[in-house]
Amino acid sequence: MRYYSEYIQKEYYFKVGNECFITLNSSSGKSCGLLVNTIELQSGHFEEFISKASSELGQPVDKLTLKVVGAVSFIQLLKVRASNYAFESVKLVERFGNFEIIYFPSEGKLRVTKPEKEDNEPKIVKVLIVDDSKTIRNLLSRILSKSSRIEVVATAEKPSEVEELIKKFQPDVITLDIHMPEMNGVELLKLIQPKYNIPTIMITSVSIQEGPLVLEALDSGAFDYIQKPKMEEIQEVAPIMIEKVVEASKFKSVTKSVHQSSTRSMRSFNKDCTIVIGSSTGGTTALKDILSRLPNSIPPIVIVQHIPAVFSKAFADRINGICPFRVKEAEDGEPIVADTVYIAPGGMQMKIKQKHGKPFVEITDDAPVNRFKPSVDYLFDSCEKMASKENLIAVMLTGMGRDGAKGMKKLRDLGALTIAQNEESCVVFGMPKAVIELDGASYIVHKDEIADKMVELSVKFENKKAS
Repeated sequence: MRYYSEYIQKEYYFKVGNECFITLNSSSGKSCGLLVNTIELQSGHFEEFISKASSELGQPVDKLTLKVVGAVSFIQLLKVRASNYAFESVKLVERFGNFEIIYFPSEGKLRVTKPEKEDNEPKIVKVLIVDDSKTIRNLLSRILSKSSRIEVVATAEKPSEVEELIKKFQPDVITLDIHMPEMNGVELLKLIQPKYNIPTIMITSVSIQEGPLVLEALDSGAFDYIQKPKMEEIQEVAPIMIEKVVEASKFKSVTKSVHQSSTRSMRSFNKDCTIVIGSSTGGTTALKDILSRLPNSIPPIVIVQHIPAVFSKAFADRINGICPFRVKEAEDGEPIVADTVYIAPGGMQMKIKQKHGKPFVEITDDAPVNRFKPSVDYLFDSCEKMASKENLIAVMLTGMGRDGAKGMKKLRDLGALTIAQNEESCVVFGMPKAVIELDGASYIVHKDEIADKMVELSVKFENKKAS
């Protein structure tokens, strides 16, 4: 939690992008502030801030004024959260794009600049919704219309209507159902993506049958996927969906591979180490590319990919089919051994435990961390003893939010060698960026060079041991 108060510093200056700034002001004029993103809001940081600030300011909540400055997605979410408290007053200020804040906590004052020049008139994200269900089309339209940043320009019931609507409305983002008449969403994606290159979010019911199709869509250039929402989930789902659509509108095709083919590394691993990896949006494709470049024999690799429960096994099976080593969905209690990649089961938490001096997998139903289950921080936090006593390499790949950043920083401080994917090769630079900002990355590397870097770092451990 990036917390600001007068006891730490008299004045703060920072740029705000995909975040919002929150203050609690007391009647004496003093205040406390919080810079936070959507995912952190979902994981309880707001409630923690209220408790801490109220204590520090020495006044109950009903004597405090809440002020929020940020995009409409934050405003919508915080309206709901704020309604649980009896604040003296609430002020919600919308700001689009990137803006600057100078904050004086001892005076309870904020100076908020206008957005940077290119964002003075923020671009409205035009969305085309493609779904054969009228109910889902209406529900998606209702959710996205909560943002003044988004305009649903058209909806389509059938795939045969889509190209004409693309030409007419030139959408910035498409939401695309998996199962439709005429052809499925993946087949349609493969037709329109090469022609129009429009960021596309797949809409899925998250059934086990859809797992392979969603993964195929991601391999074919889809930006991300979203579970079909239910009417009663609108308040919680809307901010996440709005954030994904806005992020998708910024997406540009990732720079072409450094290597033109997925050439397997000719170097040999020092297998006396363990590799842990975290990833989210764009991660399924990045992991496929990285794992397919590794040598035939590898040290144990343990992965948390943000993924629904029914997709994790399908993903593991898909990668297993292209790698010479074993790739599997992790099982509770199994030993962690070389030549195996363990992928966390969706909807569960995964940690590494030691039993009789040997590592093994522990799968739990513990609560989400940073809103995620599985969570990268949950895995990384379980590796702290390994980082200080054993050879550990931690890798952070593409994804939204900050899950894993704090955990990776701790691992680096304890002696692990750490790699963050560079911005150029990320679908979304959020998670690697958060690691870099905390100085948690030993190396910042293009996706197509990460496999070789992992091999290189494993040999560093070996050389260090020999010396």
